[in-house]
Amino acid sequence: MLKVTQIVGNIFHDSKLMHLKNSGAEILSVSRAELEKNRLRKATNLGTDVGLILDTGKHLHNGDVIQDGTKTIIVEQTPEKVIGLRVKRDSDEIRFLVGHIIGNRHRPIAMDSGKVYFPIQAESELEVFRRLFSDIIEDLELKIEERVFVPHLGANVHEH
Repeated sequence: MLKVTQIVGNIFHDSKLMHLKNSGAEILSVSRAELEKNRLRKATNLGTDVGLILDTGKHLHNGDVIQDGTKTIIVEQTPEKVIGLRVKRDSDEIRFLVGHIIGNRHRPIAMDSGKVYFPIQAESELEVFRRLFSDIIEDLELKIEERVFVPHLGANVHEH
């Protein structure tokens, strides 16, 4: 087992590691939930058994690079089902209602290219959200997509 205790860097944020993106390095595919763990045992795409032991409070991110001195492994977050929502008509009222409804369901969000994304567990949730948005559904475009979901940092906090 390859024992890993630290993250070397990230291929998306560290210029010295960006060359690894298409290098053929081993890949450790992990779910968003697994990224949050500081203890994890899993095999790479080439079968290398990896034991991750990070300090408390440390966790993996998509694109992180881990090594043991001989092997370089890239952490790759697996895509998940999300609802992609686009507001078709520019209106503060519609945007406020969308935020209120998604927030009341305690969903983390991500934003990209004018769309809001939030994770779902089952495709049947699309109908639930269509009902929740029924008063403004004509002003929205809702679609299930599969993508790597990275919550917006400031919108991933839940406090009451």
